[in-house]
This record gives sequence, structure tokens and C-alpha cells, in this order.
Amino acid sequence: MKTLLSTVAVMLVSGAAFAQAQDAGVDAPPSAFPPPSAAAPAAGEAAAIPPPPPQPEPPPAPPSPIQAAAAASPPPAAPASEGGGPGPVERLPPSAYPEEYTRGLYGGSLWMTFHGAQWPYYARTGIGVSGYGWIDQSYQRLTVGEPSSSFKHSQDFLQQGRILLRLTPTYTSGDFFVQAQAELVANKDQSQAQPLAGIVDTDDAWVRVGVWRKWDLMFGRFEAFEIYHRGMGLDLNTQERLGAFDPNSNPPDIYGATYLFDRPGRAGNVALHLYPFPYLRVELLTQYGGIGSYNELGGRPAVIYDIGWLKLKLAGEYQWLTAKPENDKGKQKNWGFAGAAQFVFVPFIEGGINYGFADNHFYDSNGNLVSISTFITSSVGVFANVRVVDIVGALAKRPWHDDLLIGGGFNYVAWSNEHYNPNLDGLSDFSTNTQAFVAAQYLVRKQLFVKLVGAYAKSRFEKSFATVGDYSDTMYSARLRVLYLF
Repeated sequence: MKTLLSTVAVMLVSGAAFAQAQDAGVDAPPSAFPPPSAAAPAAGEAAAIPPPPPQPEPPPAPPSPIQAAAAASPPPAAPASEGGGPGPVERLPPSAYPEEYTRGLYGGSLWMTFHGAQWPYYARTGIGVSGYGWIDQSYQRLTVGEPSSSFKHSQDFLQQGRILLRLTPTYTSGDFFVQAQAELVANKDQSQAQPLAGIVDTDDAWVRVGVWRKWDLMFGRFEAFEIYHRGMGLDLNTQERLGAFDPNSNPPDIYGATYLFDRPGRAGNVALHLYPFPYLRVELLTQYGGIGSYNELGGRPAVIYDIGWLKLKLAGEYQWLTAKPENDKGKQKNWGFAGAAQFVFVPFIEGGINYGFADNHFYDSNGNLVSISTFITSSVGVFANVRVVDIVGALAKRPWHDDLLIGGGFNYVAWSNEHYNPNLDGLSDFSTNTQAFVAAQYLVRKQLFVKLVGAYAKSRFEKSFATVGDYSDTMYSARLRVLYLF
């Protein structure tokens, strides 16, 4: 009898371990941002990017998550429990990072973007865990041309970073799902005294309901479909993204249908997403709430056509801001559009071109147009990333070159308002912002992204009623980022 009971116990433990392994789909922890080969394409879809070439004889240590994911098939969708109760807490599996077609060069900036796909694709009942962490070491040198400025040259040393933990509880029943997501952020910025309110923050905070790969309705705080892609430089929350500025004049920012793009503060988003075909994605977004002393209502339709090697993106937006007091006639009317064409030729090169145009009208509390705050903005930009091993053929036999990417980009912004000076042939205030960068990124052991970015920016200001002449500010910067995705 003891022998029989022991045999039954061993069978039960083995069965449970096998079921857990089947549910995970891999022998090692799955990778966040898996290589394209981790998800096999469905019938009729473009072929997946081949996995990175084999490494030299591996050490006895277990494979890293990304390497394990590259060799594994996507985990099957586990059936939802009948009662809809919570499932296991697990690191998001490779299948959660959708790639109907090629997202981009493995490890590149387009690969980091999901191009409007339904993400995270977590077709099971459970709680997915993922996130990232980065630390930057940066240097900036600024030269100010404004005659009245209190300084002409400045240098700034800065270390800053963000650590983000993403939690995605999901209920799935067949193709129907309900999903929520919270992104908890720990901010590090030595330009501010710590601790301060806002050091711990939130990025995503949303709930959505829908049918996998068909449609969903999303509520809360989230980013809209990206249109204007900047490449491997000008990252968010960096000095090179700000451009060349001085205390009295800020350069015009790049516009790419971005009034309603980023995660709103007090306002919130409601968006309907439609996926009629694997290559076509549509977003109908409304933003509702408040911005400072204004109430806000806005709309932003966007469409993405993605067949892997070619991605065409287009969005338009309209933002209506009205003062909160009933007797205040202050308002703003902001509208614009942006488009982008991007290409990916795996495994050699990826790149794209962007354009955006915006028109802003500002009215004071009496309902009068304020010419100095009424303006138009136009932006144009290009970027490209190349994989070194495919460009430098003589080094092709050195496997570490598979993990080295070189990127570059250029953006130009022109801005003018309606503050016309009749004594200067009706000229108005005019300014430009030119930004360029080069970047080199190496992926250490398929786990740690190390990126070096060098950037240049020049801002020019022509003020129609100024008593001084036109002037320019210039900026040079360098930044080293270490990034870990999980």
C-alpha cells in the first residue's frame, strides 16, 4: 500500500509540473520583447525574422530569457476558468508581444514599437508582469545667442532614469477578454532635490474590453497610435530631445499629431480600436477632461497599414479647450495632422520619413484672438538604423556584430505666429528648431541594451517687435543609456 501511494504521489507531482511547463511554453522564463522568431506567423502572413545566429559554445549557466524565447514556440492560450477567477501571476510570455508582420530590426527602435497592434496580447486568464529600467549618464553644452541672456555658455552633467513595473490582469473566455493595465514608475532625476512628489508616478492606467484580434474599447490613461517616429535618439525625458533653448526662448517642439498622443494628466482617453485585417489597424480616440484652467474635448482618428517591410501611418486631431468660469470667453482651438512612411528590410536596414502640421488659435477671456499665441507649426524628419554585421562583410564571422546597431536621424521644425509688424513688411515672429543625432547600440548577452547617443541642435529666433537682431542657440550633447527589458 505504501508503495502504491508513493507511486500515485510521484505521478501527480510530475503531471502538475508538466502542465505548468505546457502553460508557460518555454523551459526558461519567457522574454519581454522577444526576438521576432519567437512567434510563428499565421497562414498568409509575412515570414518572421530569423533568430540571431548561434553564439559560441555556451557556458554551463542556463540560457538567458531572450535566448530561451528565441528557441521556443509561443505558449498556447490557456482556457479561462469557468468562474472567471484570477489565474497565475507570470512574466508576460513571448506571445504577448504581437508581431503580425515584422516590427523592425531586432533590438532597433521600430522593434520597440507595436505599430497599433493589440498589446499586450495575453489570451488567457491571469496576471502578466513586465517592465523596463534605464539609467542615463548625459552631458550637455549650451551656447545662448540671445543678447539679454544672463549667460552665454553652460555645461550640464546629469544622471537620470526610470524604472517601470507593468501589471496586466486579464480575463479571457474564448476570444472575449477584459483587461486592465497599471504601470508604476520610479523616477530618478538628479536635477531635482529628492525626495519630491512625483518621483513615484504612473504611466499607463487603463481598462479595456473586446475580442482578440478583432476590436476593443479602451478607457483611461494610455498612449495613442504613434505616427511620428524619431528613431534611436531624441528619447523621451532626455536633454537632446529638448533641443537648444535659453531662459527666455524655447524652440518649437516636433509636432507629429501629438496634442492627443501622450498619456493625459487630468483628462482621460476613450478609444475604439478596430482590426479588420492583420495589416490594417484603426484607432478612434476621444480625450475628455481638463487641462489647467481649461476644460478639454478632443478627437484623434488614426490608421496604420502594416505589411512588415512597409508601414504607412496617418492621424488627424482636433483639440477644443474652453475656460471653466461661465463668464470667461477664453478658449483654444488646436488641430493638426501627421503622416509617416517606414520601411524594414530585415536584417539589413530600417528607416522612415515623417511630416506633421499644426494650427493653433488662442482667444483671451473677452473672446479676442491673441496674435502672439496664435501660430502654425510644421515638422519633417527622417531616421535610419543599420545592423553592422550586414554592412561590414569582412566582420561577418564575428558573432558579436549581430548585436550592434548604428542609427541616425534629422528633424526640422518651423514655427510662426500672427504677431505681424507693419514696419517690417508685415513679418511675424518666426523660429526654427534643427535637431540631428547619431547613435550606436550594443545588446549585451541578449539582455542589456547599451546605447551611446551624440546630438546636435540649433534654434533660430526672429522676433518681429524685438529691439535686438535675430539670434541662434546651439547645443551639443552626449548620452550613455543602459536599458533592461523584462
